[in-house]
Amino acid sequence: MNSLFEFTTKTSIAYGLDRVLQIGKDVEAVSGEKRAVLVTDPGVIKVGLADIVLKALQNEGVETFVFHDVKSDPTAASIDAAAQLIREHQIKCVIGLGGGSAMDVAKMAALVAGDQYETMHYALMANPFAKKKVKTIMLPTTSGTGAEVTSTVVFSTHDQVKVWAWDQDMAPELAILEPRFTVKLPDFLTAATTLDALVHAIEACTGKRTNPFIQALSLQAISLASQHLKTALQQPENLEARGKLAIAATLAGMAIEQGGTGLAHCIGHALGTVGKIHHGRAVSIALHAVYDWNIEGAVELYAEVAKALGVKKAFSTKEELAYAGAEEFKRLVAVSGLNLAIGDRDELSVNISNFVDVMLSVENEPMRVNNARFASEEDLQQFAHAIMSVGASKV
Repeated sequence: MNSLFEFTTKTSIAYGLDRVLQIGKDVEAVSGEKRAVLVTDPGVIKVGLADIVLKALQNEGVETFVFHDVKSDPTAASIDAAAQLIREHQIKCVIGLGGGSAMDVAKMAALVAGDQYETMHYALMANPFAKKKVKTIMLPTTSGTGAEVTSTVVFSTHDQVKVWAWDQDMAPELAILEPRFTVKLPDFLTAATTLDALVHAIEACTGKRTNPFIQALSLQAISLASQHLKTALQQPENLEARGKLAIAATLAGMAIEQGGTGLAHCIGHALGTVGKIHHGRAVSIALHAVYDWNIEGAVELYAEVAKALGVKKAFSTKEELAYAGAEEFKRLVAVSGLNLAIGDRDELSVNISNFVDVMLSVENEPMRVNNARFASEEDLQQFAHAIMSVGASKV
């Protein structure tokens, strides 16, 4: 554990059934105005969630402009278009409604709109943002990314390379957790996003930047996610389970905000770049492959993770308990129905050499070096081969 650390929370969190109905008051409270841009995606519009939010805003007299050109892998072009809409109407509040993609577009566009430059000006923080002028409110419709409480975004360049941007002002002013908003998620997305949150929590807890505050958030997130995933899959309209997963995802987001992620995200982002694989699935595939190998780097912490995952059997050593946690994680992946095999769905053919090169790229280095155990290029090659050799499994 680091002997010197700081811990700061930046986002207010509001939780509860029908809490979203107060969003009109929230807009005025955070921005001082009754005008907003709603950033969402076509899928959220299709299932009627955007209509609920728009009606709540209308009831409070909030003039709202809708931006919905958001795909599952957000692009710099999409962020630029949203930022231009914010500039044109001189908006002071942006609402992100959706999964991590919509929320990342909303967060990034709010900062980009504060100056004259395009999104790529800030890729990998080549240049600093201007001081934040536009406030943000996040309404997640998945329980996974934690983007509602983080000050980092991921987007693709014009060349389809995944990159980052971050800023201390990027964290939203308010996150609203509405359990009803995740009920319509397909099973695959419920599984993939919950496992994403689980990976966040495990990596933040065991990473180089961990501290007792991060561990408290992470271990609670792990406990909630592991306890309630199966129920949410079997009973999609169970609001108790949906609510617990929503809280787990936000706790995990708070943990990575302070502690960062690790090797599973390094590998997972590389899979996203070279294979266009959904983020939650990609990081789950990656942690499934590296979990046992990681344990040597943080045995005591992985033993605590095992307890949070629900491992109750007594073991004679912490190493045994930690490895039992690895098996429990793999069992949860199996319960989720997540497909571990690359290439038997819609992915592009993944070239091993290119895959490893992307893992080693500058945009993925912070995750690799923050991991519990340092991975060499040779290690990464072994992991790549292991991941690509997994046979066809359940879709």
